[in-house]
Amino acid sequence: MSDNYYLPRFMWELLDQHVGQCKNLGLILDKYPPDNVPGISQAKSEWLKRLGLNNHIDAALTQSAYTRWRAMISAMGVTPFNAILDWRMVIGLGGETVLETDITLHHLYGIPFIPGSALKGLTRAYVSAEYRQYYIPENQPEEQRKPSKKTDEDHSEIKRIFGAQERAGTVIFFDALPLPGTANFVLDIMNPHYPEYYSGTKAPTNDQDPRPVTFLAVQNATFTFALALRNPNDAEHKDDLNLAKGWLLEALQKYGVGGKTSAGYGYFKKESPSIESTPREKTQEPIVQAPTRPVERIRPALPQFRAGQEITGSVIAPTEDIRRRAPADTRAFLRCQSFATTDVLIAVSAVEAQNWKPGETRICVFVREEERNGCTVLVCQPRLKKEKK
Repeated sequence: MSDNYYLPRFMWELLDQHVGQCKNLGLILDKYPPDNVPGISQAKSEWLKRLGLNNHIDAALTQSAYTRWRAMISAMGVTPFNAILDWRMVIGLGGETVLETDITLHHLYGIPFIPGSALKGLTRAYVSAEYRQYYIPENQPEEQRKPSKKTDEDHSEIKRIFGAQERAGTVIFFDALPLPGTANFVLDIMNPHYPEYYSGTKAPTNDQDPRPVTFLAVQNATFTFALALRNPNDAEHKDDLNLAKGWLLEALQKYGVGGKTSAGYGYFKKESPSIESTPREKTQEPIVQAPTRPVERIRPALPQFRAGQEITGSVIAPTEDIRRRAPADTRAFLRCQSFATTDVLIAVSAVEAQNWKPGETRICVFVREEERNGCTVLVCQPRLKKEKK
């Protein structure tokens, strides 16, 4: 099938003949979408299916690039570590693009990667929110401190490790690359049920037609992460590196990275010692854990719900860790507001909830609260539909 492009005729014909051989998916998405794709979701979906997403990666080139990156990291005396994507991930979903949805791909190789700046911001946000010893203001009694919400108000130790406007931090965060330089793409979908409401023309009524929006995500991937000291000769900062590595791993497991984390995207888990993706990885050191610190369990800033009170949550895809934190008869799992599912989880056991799909917003009725494996579990039931009079 021939496509049309906003290009001079002779370039259009050349592109139509050779675009299928291009081994850089990012180049195709950014520069060469057909003229009927921008703004038309159905046309974009069909085009992406025809592309054969995973066929547009030069495996030999990207594996060589990954090997060179590993050699550079090792030459700096840095020990990288791996983490496995728990389900799917999408970085840069809201980027500027004519395709309506975007994905962050390496501009030379077309493979997905996680920018070091995103990892640094994620880790800083996690530490400042989850570790009571870094609450502010520092000169106040501990019970009067609160998590920092702005980087220029951070605890002095967080500023020292992650940096501030006036000085660089002691730890450098490198971009994370997929192991061994390749990744699997999947065509995903989100389905806004109230398109006229989101466009500002109508209230969110149920007579509106859903308009599916397709986007690209990454799945079945293991990523390699690397951090380094800015000044490895400074003995005072040597502990900062291990702290930052442990915090990053915790943040990847509990907060996730990228878009749609409330629907279960972007979460990672530790690589099992038995997993050996390539012979090169056999001698790799185990993933670094944060030094053990006595951290008091703090109940999240949730209201004390009453039986029968309504709670709104976003349906998430269950992982093995999430299932362990919920009652055995749970049929649906929901994220409560912006809380990490390791801290707060809505569990619904009713049979009718088993068909709820990730990303949907549901209203439930509170039954009771439980504490399970350090997580506050809100056990709920679906809200009953009101009969029309």
